[in-house]
This record gives sequence, structure tokens and C-alpha cells, in this order.
Amino acid sequence: MAVTVHLSGYLKPFTGGEVEVALAGEFATVGGVLDELWRRHPALRDRVLTETGDIRQHVNIFAGSDDVKRSKGLQTAIKTNEIHIFNAVSGG
Repeated sequence: MAVTVHLSGYLKPFTGGEVEVALAGEFATVGGVLDELWRRHPALRDRVLTETGDIRQHVNIFAGSDDVKRSKGLQTAIKTNEIHIFNAVSGG
């Protein structure tokens, strides 16, 4: 299934200004989608994942309504054709 990745504005400089990236292919997991996204926009990877391949603390990834961090991480199965990546908002 083709997947569209929606990115928050702070990631635009690393995608040539794109905030929606349509990826064609068959993807089983969120990690598979992200691997394809990194092939298209390599500089984006270091803004989303740590050096060890974990999702950065202040980054949220949702596959549909599923919070990937609270599911199986990058091994979360793809059940939707939309992924959202955005920075966490915190406050006091």
C-alpha cells in the first residue's frame, strides 16, 4: 500500500520544503516506510532517529491513530496509508 508521510514544519528544511511525502511500495512496518523516506531525504533521518536507530525523545510518530512509541516502535505494523511525524510539545 502506498503511504503518505506528513511532516511538521520544522522538518521542511531537510525535505526540500515538502511537508507531505507520498511513498509508493509495499510496507509492512513503520520502519520500512521510514527506510524509504530516508532514501529520498537522507538528512531527515538524524532529526527523527538517534544514532542507535531509536525514535528521538522529542519526536512523535503516529501510524494512523497509533502512537508508534507506545506500540512496537519501528516494528509497528502498517494498517493505514498515513504516517505523521512531528516534534513533541511540552510545557508547564
